[in-house]
Amino acid sequence: MKTIKITLLLFLCTFVMNAQEVYKHSLSGIKKVKIITDTSIDLKIGKSSQLVINTTKGKHDHTDSKTEKARKDKAKGLKALYSNGNDNTGQGLEIIKDGNTLIVKDLLSFMKRSGFSIEIPKGIDISLNCGSLGHAKITDVTSEIEIKTNIGHIDLKNITGPVTANTSTGNITAMFTSVNQSAPISLRTATGDVDVSLASNTKANLSIKTTMGTVFTDFDFKAPSSKGLKPVGNPRKISTELNNGGVKISLKSTTGNVYLRRK
Repeated sequence: MKTIKITLLLFLCTFVMNAQEVYKHSLSGIKKVKIITDTSIDLKIGKSSQLVINTTKGKHDHTDSKTEKARKDKAKGLKALYSNGNDNTGQGLEIIKDGNTLIVKDLLSFMKRSGFSIEIPKGIDISLNCGSLGHAKITDVTSEIEIKTNIGHIDLKNITGPVTANTSTGNITAMFTSVNQSAPISLRTATGDVDVSLASNTKANLSIKTTMGTVFTDFDFKAPSSKGLKPVGNPRKISTELNNGGVKISLKSTTGNVYLRRK
């Protein structure tokens, strides 16, 4: 029985050490949140009027609880220094207000993070830079979205745009509930597929390009025919209208396929 109690106590200690840490910040007067990190981000609309960030210990950080505690004891009374900013949250984050933009800069390496789970209220524009190895997942955001990552997938669900999303290596999936006509939409990957779902009544001027892949769609449109003449411009680019035209939507993959689905 004593052995079981000790094992349970050790388990609980380990669980607490790896439990999520929550950071909240007021968004009063803020119209845009810009997040810069080198890890993955899962962002959705929350019920709070604040920015809520959940962080967990890095999956690559195999420091045992005893060593971690010893290191925390050694650091008591001291302040962590980082080469890329100043921690003003106590969680390895630097928060900067620049006009009506709130900048959240992650000061820790991806070895110390297993990603962020973030909640924001409706109506806040989002800019995510997931660095070299971060994935991005965004759900139910109907404001402006900007995403950049190097090696990572981008997954967008129940959005309206405008959206600009770029990844060097990874797939981009986007499901639009409707399409905001106020600004262009651009989804680009060098190595990966682009898979987009639009409502059948979407008004858009489409520009679709894949250098080494194929374009697939169940929309009823045809690419312009050259009628025996030499094509002018890029022969791998398809330009056409949906429902007599509208906002510009650009879908591009270098080595992958592009899928345009009607829902």
